[in-house]
Amino acid sequence: MNENAQDEGSSPRTAPGASALFGGTVTIFFSDIRGFTEHTEEFGDDEASRIVREQDTIVRSRIEAFGGEVVKTQGDGFMVAFPTARGAIMCAIVIQRAAAAANQNQAGPGIAIGIGINTGEPIRQEDGDYIGGTVNLAARICAAAGPGQILVAESTRYVAGRIELRRSDGGAVEYVDRGFHELKGFPEAKRLFEVTWHPAAFGEPTVGAEAPSAGDEEIATFKAAVQRANGVLTRVLGVVHLDDPAFPALLECQAKASELRLAFSRAGAERRGATAKDVLDQILPFENLLTLTLERDTLTEERWAPLDAAVARVFGRPLVNAAARGRLSIGTAEKPAPAAEAAKERAKEPEHAAGARGYVAGALAPPPLDERAAGVAWWAAAYAAWSQWKPSGLAWAHALREEVRRYPYLLSVHLRASADHDDGRLAGGYFLLLEHVENQSPGFMRTILARAIDEAGVEPRALGPKLYQLLVDGGRLRETYAAFVRDVIQVAVPTPGMWADAGVVERDDETALISRPTATIGDAQEETVQFVDLQDRAADRRFLVTVQPLTTRFFSVTSGKLNTARDVELKLTADDQPSDRAWYLTVWDSLSVRSDPKLLPMAGVPLPGLGRHHFGVWVAVFNPDPAEVVTYELTVSVKQPGQSSPAASRFGWLGGPAR
Repeated sequence: MNENAQDEGSSPRTAPGASALFGGTVTIFFSDIRGFTEHTEEFGDDEASRIVREQDTIVRSRIEAFGGEVVKTQGDGFMVAFPTARGAIMCAIVIQRAAAAANQNQAGPGIAIGIGINTGEPIRQEDGDYIGGTVNLAARICAAAGPGQILVAESTRYVAGRIELRRSDGGAVEYVDRGFHELKGFPEAKRLFEVTWHPAAFGEPTVGAEAPSAGDEEIATFKAAVQRANGVLTRVLGVVHLDDPAFPALLECQAKASELRLAFSRAGAERRGATAKDVLDQILPFENLLTLTLERDTLTEERWAPLDAAVARVFGRPLVNAAARGRLSIGTAEKPAPAAEAAKERAKEPEHAAGARGYVAGALAPPPLDERAAGVAWWAAAYAAWSQWKPSGLAWAHALREEVRRYPYLLSVHLRASADHDDGRLAGGYFLLLEHVENQSPGFMRTILARAIDEAGVEPRALGPKLYQLLVDGGRLRETYAAFVRDVIQVAVPTPGMWADAGVVERDDETALISRPTATIGDAQEETVQFVDLQDRAADRRFLVTVQPLTTRFFSVTSGKLNTARDVELKLTADDQPSDRAWYLTVWDSLSVRSDPKLLPMAGVPLPGLGRHHFGVWVAVFNPDPAEVVTYELTVSVKQPGQSSPAASRFGWLGGPAR
């Protein structure tokens, strides 16, 4: 169906006499007053009633102007049906602008409205109400919206398309991808977009820039600071990594920006003790990051150095490296023209930009490998690789993918045994773990060898175990190894992918079990067994896996050609007791889109919809103990909905024959 057909879908009205019919494409709009219960408790029923009346006045007139039909009101909220997605979005913008303007002239508590919008084909009942998944999703999206925020479903964003507004309607409209959200009642996370608009793009004053009603300069300054902060954070949320869309450091930075933006939106309505200085202090690191990103070619060494240190202190060195290499870009904002003074200085001193990069590289470089540790093969290889990568500016995620592409079984080999593989080259890949330790305990990697030599001497047989012990204790590997595994699979799964001990491929006519013919880690050979009998296919697959200290083993479930979706269930035990020492993630509608990793619950987890809602599952079973070997049993079942498991097949070693 083309965009215009979707957007201009048939009227929401149904034929007379139809009790429940599909009425064509409709956009469902929910609005709700944020903090209404708290307002009622704090200010009483009269004040709450005033807020409801004010919302009613603001919302109803705008709905009619954009062709909406009020389906019902729900206390402090509205449910509205629009014939077009564009109309719903424009109505939402005008409502938020009107609410913001009303708050400027309100001495008491202001009105804060959250709006959620979804487009689909809901069922319209005889009484005019709508039901179905489209309505349910719109309601959940509204619940996720913050004060003054407009969130829309992916369907609405693409049906509405680009919106050109008149100046009087609000200026430039943008969709900001807010990522995937877990919404109650929906098994898979939903991608949501925030609708933003920028009157100042047309040279008009924004609502927040108007003078406060009572001449209260402090309130005006605070609101201006919040407006500036939201603008900065919106730009940060638009930053992309040119090589790695899932660059962990950037995702973490943007998560912080999103949380702050929501907090500032609430602060703008409530202002509980916050000051303009508080707001500006909190956004300073984000402004510094934007400066490094947009002005990297014009900054002098003197300006670069403090910005570099400030951003690294808050967001970590990998993000600064990416900015220094020009791998960060702001897709929704053009780079501002440099000031005349900066242009003159650049013309006089063109070598400063390169000098700044050299400064950064020199500051990042760790001490070279101490020859006294050369006899500890695993340490020497890992540290040498880390000391070479650290000042290179190469993104951690990019380096990780390259290592996993070469050695997909890296995490399945114990650190101290890694030098025994691939002529010692595998051990170099563990520079990723050393960087994880450094991030957890900044400066630790620069002192660990001296401490180890002081305590154990330089004899390799004593020095090696001491280095390992210090990594575990001082580097907090026992507590953080699980997080390291999560960070790795978040970048490397599904592409390039990890070496898996076993996998299940489900098709309409058969279930295929892919396993390794030997117990050798890294074995590239595969054996495939097909099951066609329905009883055999529904059997639980139980895999016994012995996991060495601080290592991880991987399993996968994927769908081939499936006309009927399957239900996947996972459960992990150790010594016949439930265990949560595994991460799992689902792969969605392509080989590059996946959910965030989640810890496997003790009771196991059902994952319905294989072949429909998702197309694969990866499981990473990890052992965070630095000394003990642990044997786990992973149970995997793939069944048609409602089908029971009549039997179980156990594998004595990973991928080995059933017995």
